[in-house]
Amino acid sequence: MDIQNQFISRRLYSLEFRHRVCKDHIEDGIKLAELVRKYDLSCHSLVHDWLRKLGYLQGQNRRTHAAYIDLQTHASLTKKTNKEKELPEEQKQIKLLQKELEDARLLAEGYRRMIEIAEQELKIPIRKKPNTK
Repeated sequence: MDIQNQFISRRLYSLEFRHRVCKDHIEDGIKLAELVRKYDLSCHSLVHDWLRKLGYLQGQNRRTHAAYIDLQTHASLTKKTNKEKELPEEQKQIKLLQKELEDARLLAEGYRRMIEIAEQELKIPIRKKPNTK
């Protein structure tokens, strides 16, 4: 008896395609089974997963039980990122300089602590005394 191995190929769908299929179901009222035939999908549960993952339905991941983001939350998150993008060039420069200043302060504090520990453990004065030439 000759047995042939049949491999199930996994298809990757673009985000735009997944949104289009979900919108067809929600806005046009097309049934899941009809969507499977129309777009040649493997099964209707694939569309149902997309509906949850893309925020069209409330739900959670079956494996991790983590809640999916709904469309309203997703919209508010994208508004916040759009506000950050709208910052003028000067404010972006200020934020960058503030971060660099904080990094420099942390570096200086690290050096200061290293010197203190070395002076205590090795009993060697490393820092310059104020009245030396």
